[in-house]
Amino acid sequence: MLIERADIQVREGAEQDFATAMTSKGVPLLLSAPGVRSVQFGRGVENPQKFMLLVAWDTMDSHIAFTKSPAMLEFRSLLKPFSTGGAMEHFNLY
Repeated sequence: MLIERADIQVREGAEQDFATAMTSKGVPLLLSAPGVRSVQFGRGVENPQKFMLLVAWDTMDSHIAFTKSPAMLEFRSLLKPFSTGGAMEHFNLY
C-alpha cells in the first residue's frame, strides 16, 4: 500500500471555503478513483492555513494512473483558486 501525504497551504481568508470544497467535492472525487482505499483530510491547529491530505492507494501504479486521468484535472482545478503552495510525499507501508 502507498500513502500519499500532501500539505496544502491555503490563502488567508479562504480556509473555510477550501474546507467546504474539499469535503463536498475533492474527497469524494478521490474516493471514486480506482485504487484508492481511503482519504483523510484535515486542517492545521497551529497553522490554520495549512491542510493535510492523506490518500491510501493500492499501488504507486494506481496513483500514477489517476495523475493521468481527467479526474486529476478536475481535482487540480478545485485546488487552484485556494492553494498558495504545498508539498507532497509518498510512503510505502509494510
